Amino acid sequence: MLRSLFGYALILACSSIFGRGSDWRDKNSWRPAAYGILFQVVLISVLMNFPICISGIERVASGIMKLKDATVEGTKFVFGYLGGDELPFDVLDGRSPFVFALQALPTVILVGALSAILTYLKILPVIAKVIGRAFKAVFNVDEAVGIVTAAKIFVGQIEAPLLVKHKLASFREKDIFIILALAFATTSASVMPIYAGALEGVCHGAMKHILTSSVVSVISVHIVCSLMMRGGSTGNGGLVSDHEHDAPYSSFMGAMSKGLSDGAFVWWCIVGSLIGTVALIAFTNYLLALFPDVGGQSITLQRIFGVCMYPFAWLLDVSSRDTMSVSQILGAKTAVNELVAFFDLAKSGVEPKSIVKTIYAINNFGNFACIGITVGGISAIAPSQKCISSLAWKAFFAGLLATGLTAMIMSAFLDFLEIV
Repeated sequence: MLRSLFGYALILACSSIFGRGSDWRDKNSWRPAAYGILFQVVLISVLMNFPICISGIERVASGIMKLKDATVEGTKFVFGYLGGDELPFDVLDGRSPFVFALQALPTVILVGALSAILTYLKILPVIAKVIGRAFKAVFNVDEAVGIVTAAKIFVGQIEAPLLVKHKLASFREKDIFIILALAFATTSASVMPIYAGALEGVCHGAMKHILTSSVVSVISVHIVCSLMMRGGSTGNGGLVSDHEHDAPYSSFMGAMSKGLSDGAFVWWCIVGSLIGTVALIAFTNYLLALFPDVGGQSITLQRIFGVCMYPFAWLLDVSSRDTMSVSQILGAKTAVNELVAFFDLAKSGVEPKSIVKTIYAINNFGNFACIGITVGGISAIAPSQKCISSLAWKAFFAGLLATGLTAMIMSAFLDFLEIV
């Protein structure tokens, strides 16, 4: 526990060192971060100790997993046994009929439709606005930034800013920086069932930890960003008017159709991204294999990033025998993507407690492929913001630091609950 708390403090120090803005000796520049840390500790304590909150998270997690089951019914109807229906043949020992693109990924299509419908019915915007005001009070950010923050717990890095599209042109540099960092430090409800499905059988209640990670990480982002971009309040301080919450759909059927088509587009983008990134990594590894072996094994990109992530895995305070395996998984998440990392975690053979701690470290879009997706998508909906590209790499680093904060504080809490 002490090692994780030290890691938490170290990440805060790194955020401050790489920050800019007001004088670091100015106590007012630290106030939002201090309030955020207190807010985070209280929230985690409530989520992990009050039965009603634990039950609520488990119910939401169960509901999200039902989305996966419902999607399988659709894929079975369209693709037959390739989509999860009964097989017309016997499977060889050690083989699996599971087709990732047709049985796991299509969940994003259903979630895309549900997100559009809830937006049309003004349910999602209202929830986001209520939570957004809490972030405005704690971190002194514009309410529109708080709305994006709240929405980012559930939706993707492009869908969340769409809720305040009309405000994006007036966002200051710090606002844009926060939105970019949120994109790299969190995921989306559309892919959560895929993550939980990958860990099925090796981690009981994986979805509960994935959901908790998303909630805690958005707070971590604001803590890190308040230190890296120190200064006054963000935005113009105005409230988001009701007309800015109007759904971009003219009818219920229009919302459903647009959501389905958007979900299908995201599914296709994920498939293409996975094929391309895995292929690029494999090709890079072929080139690295030309160099002499190190430690009896060939050099790979995952091993390189795994070595870089070893100090982080050590600070995460996983079991000593699992540290190297976890660092390699973290390397795969950064070099390739989090989907690969979750599947690597499922077959890693590390201890159950190490699996839970690692979930909080890899449950994010903090990989190189997502930089282009995020920058391109947000630039398309906010073309007047010319600082997006210049802030991307620093925001990517901020997202990684925020993920580290979440992993460290949750590791400490898990150890503390075990002690008491």
